[in-house]
Amino acid sequence: MKCDSHTDQRPSHEYELLPSDGTHPARAMRTLRVGSRRKRFLLVTAFLLALSSIAFIALDIYAIRIPWYTRPSVRSVLTDLWPVGSTNTTDDWENENSKSMNAFFKCALEGNCGENQTSIVMLSSEHFENGLRGRSSGEDIWAMSLILALKEMGYTTIIAPGNYEMARTYRQYPDLVKVIIVEGSKADACFDDPTCIKGPDHPLGVPAWKMFAMHFWTGSAHPLGSIWTVSPEDFRLIAPHNSIDNFYLGYSIERTCMGIPVTPNHQRPMQAYIFAKTLSYFYRKDYSWPNVSWDPPFDVKLYVGMKNDTDFPSEIPKSITNLGVLSKNEFYDELGKSRAFIGIGEPVLSPSPYDALCMGVPFINPVYRWDKEDPENRHKWGAQHEGLRYEDPPYVYHVRKGDEKGLWAAVRQALDNPIERYIPATMTMEALKNRVGLLVEGDWRSKAEELLDERIRTGGRVFEI
Repeated sequence: MKCDSHTDQRPSHEYELLPSDGTHPARAMRTLRVGSRRKRFLLVTAFLLALSSIAFIALDIYAIRIPWYTRPSVRSVLTDLWPVGSTNTTDDWENENSKSMNAFFKCALEGNCGENQTSIVMLSSEHFENGLRGRSSGEDIWAMSLILALKEMGYTTIIAPGNYEMARTYRQYPDLVKVIIVEGSKADACFDDPTCIKGPDHPLGVPAWKMFAMHFWTGSAHPLGSIWTVSPEDFRLIAPHNSIDNFYLGYSIERTCMGIPVTPNHQRPMQAYIFAKTLSYFYRKDYSWPNVSWDPPFDVKLYVGMKNDTDFPSEIPKSITNLGVLSKNEFYDELGKSRAFIGIGEPVLSPSPYDALCMGVPFINPVYRWDKEDPENRHKWGAQHEGLRYEDPPYVYHVRKGDEKGLWAAVRQALDNPIERYIPATMTMEALKNRVGLLVEGDWRSKAEELLDERIRTGGRVFEI
């Protein structure tokens, strides 16, 4: 019997499909499978997101324990911005600046800056650069002494030789800069330069009252007057006629001198060292010993270290042994085993007599001017080293120009009365730091405001506060 296909009762192995809206069965099956995969994908994604969140939370908790400013990336930025001790670095002042700024930003980020470290003192003179390079003019020694004092006091120093560099650097940290010590001859130039000085069209320029003129000699060197002129000696006392208002900043040779070994007095030979670097000093009008014989009336050998810079027939007195041009260390070695240091009129105001005293060597200080009616009145004296005018034997012996007997009497006393190391009270590092503190922390703005009001009333060079 032939059966109809619609009534075939054979068992089926196909899944029973639910009634649909006419969708083909195969397509419906694919839809079901795709839906299942999507659910699994969403579950896996959710799991991974949750795992990532846990990982990030754990990382953040760990990172809290490691300050961000100590991470290698931050440290490398500091090093890249201010490289220290680079192999090809030849400008020592730039290397010093890098060390200063590295320390400044590191302590600021870590929150552990030392006293005064967030206060910047700018140094804008070639003598600061020269001092770092070991040069030894009086101005260079003064500059290096100031750098040492500022560092010991914790201030951040930035060296910026020249007005362009000074103005450019100041614009970066105007509110952090306390004062700027500039070369005396450059203070006026900055004051007259609208790209340097603060003005209506240059609000980030250098305020005149923040600048202090570094001037090695007497008189004023600052457009605001003597109050803003800093001096190496107390010219208020020794040159009141033109320096009564100068700021006595001074310097100290204590740190360098005390590190130099000296020969004990009982081991020193009978020798005196003559203070002259060039032969021309013996032929100048300020030479202190014209017509004085250099043959000592007692047993003492005389030494000098100098070059012949004359362009005329000249000679060194036969009783003086010339050691030639000496290095700084060679000079200290000869000075440190001498029993007296004899001035001849020049150079004036040199730090060398202070070195001599610090090394236990008395100084013979020639006096070239005095009041004949009142010869012992030191206020009326003019001497080779004015800063030592008020010191007494056995440290300093003052002898009038041309006085041969007085010269050799002073040398004899120096030989017979040896001294130990001696630093005048005003020349100690502590005394210098006290004066530096007065300069850096002084209320100079108020003084400038008073001066500006006066100049507006009476006339004068006005300036922006």
